Amino acid sequence: MTITTRTAMAALGLSLLPGLAHADAEQLEADLRGALAGEGELTIGDVSDALLGGSTTAEELSFSGTAGEKMTVARYIVEGDYDDPDEVILEGVSMIEEGTNVKVERLVFDSPGQAVLDLGDLSYSVENPLEGLSLEGLVLDQVAGMANSDLPFGVEGGRIELQSLSATDLSDEAIGSLTLSGLTGSGDNLGDLGAGTFSLPSLSLSGLTGMDTDSPTMDALEFSDLDIATEKLVATLGHLVADGNMEDGEYSGSMEALNLDLAKMIELAPAEERTNLRLVSNVLTGGSGQLSLDADMDGTWEADGANGQMGSRFSMTAADAFRFAFDSDVPVQLPKGQDPAEYFAGIDDWTELNTLGGELSTTLSDLGVFARIAPVVAATQGMSEGEFLEQARTQAEGFGIMMGPKIGEVLSGIVSMMAGEASEMSVHVNLPPSAEFQKLAQDPLGLPEALSMQVDVE
Repeated sequence: MTITTRTAMAALGLSLLPGLAHADAEQLEADLRGALAGEGELTIGDVSDALLGGSTTAEELSFSGTAGEKMTVARYIVEGDYDDPDEVILEGVSMIEEGTNVKVERLVFDSPGQAVLDLGDLSYSVENPLEGLSLEGLVLDQVAGMANSDLPFGVEGGRIELQSLSATDLSDEAIGSLTLSGLTGSGDNLGDLGAGTFSLPSLSLSGLTGMDTDSPTMDALEFSDLDIATEKLVATLGHLVADGNMEDGEYSGSMEALNLDLAKMIELAPAEERTNLRLVSNVLTGGSGQLSLDADMDGTWEADGANGQMGSRFSMTAADAFRFAFDSDVPVQLPKGQDPAEYFAGIDDWTELNTLGGELSTTLSDLGVFARIAPVVAATQGMSEGEFLEQARTQAEGFGIMMGPKIGEVLSGIVSMMAGEASEMSVHVNLPPSAEFQKLAQDPLGLPEALSMQVDVE
């Protein structure tokens, strides 16, 4: 092929491109109008294509619905093949509906499967999910009522701002991964917490499933620096991370620096409840009104022929108050023919496990709270601290007579910690197979002996 021939063919191709691109522009306008036909009035400022194709843009879209809703989009961009675009991008989005105003600087759909999307009904399935979604600069204002949207968050009668969000593999039932940054909000009704404000600088999760059920699960979750101040709760949380994917034989989680402002929460409580709440706060915090909690947990499972072995450990520390630890190792009978990884990963109700015995131990350590109990309770009952401790010892012995010596040992151990005679109590239990628990439940007073309970006070 000569240079002249190639030049001529290239020129012919370039001459055809504007016509092909023009067809995409016409198609985009037709599809946009068709999608909203009968729903209201749509005006479009301009529709054009990139000079060499590959991108079609509609500008200055304005829609007024028959129910009074309004939506404007500065730019609606289709990138790639029009029939199967790489991206659909919306810039400068504003929606007003039933007292809710939503603004988004930029919204991107990755491989959405079509050029024109119904933002009110993005129906993607687990088998055919939306490959990706990202947004920047979200502002949601609600004068009244809940936001009528599919956003994964919302407050009633308030405002939400979000710097950015990105997610992959989205459907009505699941989200493959999601990260967000710069979330702040305020509302007149944050559910059971009442009115208040919150902020969350960063959050990430993966493997979220069961969104269409009452008990969704996720493989991993992590967020940092949560700050919430409402009518019922005033708290900050430094860091939380959880790995709930059991397929690798392990799960874990930790919570760092959960700080509860009990003093402020008491101020917000009803007047008739404040006296008792202050007593509890003084015992827990020594009068500071600030309670700080840290917690760690981890667990493992491993297959052993037709059975499995599960271990779990948990500890929680309340600064200057107490530490509680829990440790268990339990053999489990697996359903016949069941793959261990699938079985343990799919457990929804741990009480349904067919256990074959095992061991369980708990440890309660005093970090200051037990020394504060006796003086506070004694003062409220109008007696001396010594009189209160003597009364508590007598009651512990009485419960031991009625409920068994092991229960008496536990209660006496608590009294010893209040008196400063001990700083730690451990309880070790040998568990019977789950098949025997129903029989034991018929004789609760004999349960401590049947469990071979051992109590150590130090």
